[in-house]
Amino acid sequence: MKKILLAIAILISLSAYSQKRYITIDSTKIWINTIGLENRKEGQPLIVFESGSGTPMDNWDKVLDGVSKMAPLMTYDRPGVGNSGPEKDSVTIKGFSDRLLKILNSLNAAPPYVLVGHSLGGALVRSFVVYYPQMVAGLIIIDPADFTETKENKKLPFLSLGFSKNAVDSLFIKWAKNDSIRNSHNPNFLKERKKDVLAMMRNSDFKEIQNSKLPNIPVHILTGGRYDTPLQYRAKEFNDSLLFRAKMKYRVERWTDVIQSVDKGMLLYSGDAGHFVHYDDPELLISSVRIVLQDYESLKNSKKQQ
Repeated sequence: MKKILLAIAILISLSAYSQKRYITIDSTKIWINTIGLENRKEGQPLIVFESGSGTPMDNWDKVLDGVSKMAPLMTYDRPGVGNSGPEKDSVTIKGFSDRLLKILNSLNAAPPYVLVGHSLGGALVRSFVVYYPQMVAGLIIIDPADFTETKENKKLPFLSLGFSKNAVDSLFIKWAKNDSIRNSHNPNFLKERKKDVLAMMRNSDFKEIQNSKLPNIPVHILTGGRYDTPLQYRAKEFNDSLLFRAKMKYRVERWTDVIQSVDKGMLLYSGDAGHFVHYDDPELLISSVRIVLQDYESLKNSKKQQ
């Protein structure tokens, strides 16, 4: 009974302050949700959530109550996802950043922003910092489309499991052909612009991000240790679970380099969580937001004293 009453109280609390609505950006309807924006204090960071590929904004619901007690926030559906209108134009990496900025400007939501991105959204929020570093107060990147991965280091986990270089090259060629065949039979492929952008980033080894140094802001990377890929998507040529663990070893090493490039960096690992870390372990993300906000204020005060 207590749990039911608590759930009702949370829903009432969110419904009282949550403002879900459509806004129009470049003639496309965008479905957004803001909490606490109308009461935002001058200079207070706004928490902006960027979802993964094809994922509607309600995937953040478990953390909204906890985060909204610390700062105002915004979630939204990218065009072609959830309740937003379709993607009308091809989108570049910078195009994603520009559109997010247009959304924020339409809300009269000035910087600074703490950007929280999951999966594809993790690469997108890191890209935003490439173009608008002065606007960002902090980054929280959750199990991202790995912007530290290159065509060459992508092979290392396979080699560590005993695959020969020729065997790895053959696997990659085979997968590329299969993707090409699948896409040629998919009438919606050209409409799925977000996949084009990710392919663009991967084809260039995430050049824009790799060539851009992070500003000295709090940066957290969150990841989960549970392998949760559905059976139908697992490889048949090898043990996917073993490969996942091998990949994690190399990813953590590269992600450590990312967080060590700033004064207030953290790598947060949840053994209980799968790819949707914020859904499986919401308290971890809520704690991450709290630390980022505290460290942002600390860095800001240090600059004033210099």
